[in-house]
Amino acid sequence: MNNYMVSQPPGRTSRFMRALMLGALAGAAISLLDRTTRRSVMDNSMRYMNDMRSIVAHPDSALNQLKDMSSRLRTTIEQISQDVAFISAKMEEMKEIPPQVAHMVKETKDAFVTDGEVHHAQNLQTH
Repeated sequence: MNNYMVSQPPGRTSRFMRALMLGALAGAAISLLDRTTRRSVMDNSMRYMNDMRSIVAHPDSALNQLKDMSSRLRTTIEQISQDVAFISAKMEEMKEIPPQVAHMVKETKDAFVTDGEVHHAQNLQTH
């Protein structure tokens, strides 16, 4: 099988990758010409910087929040797992119901039909 990947010498990027990066930078620069986009980028950047400063200043708080979120996620996954197990058990019960119903119908039919004769409900009351 042919290998179509052409390896580049270490430290050298392909022209495609260079053009891709330049295109991405040009697209980002053009999008920043819009005032709303610039404001959004600045607001988000400031928010992320404040979040990072808070994490650096209070690592224990950030760790506790992470542990709390992890615990809630674990609890949610366990609840979903229990729900799936419950539904699966109910589905298994549902699979068993049709044979039981068929057996009941057969027994009922056998009660009304004996030796090829059909016994009506009125006739059964007199017997």
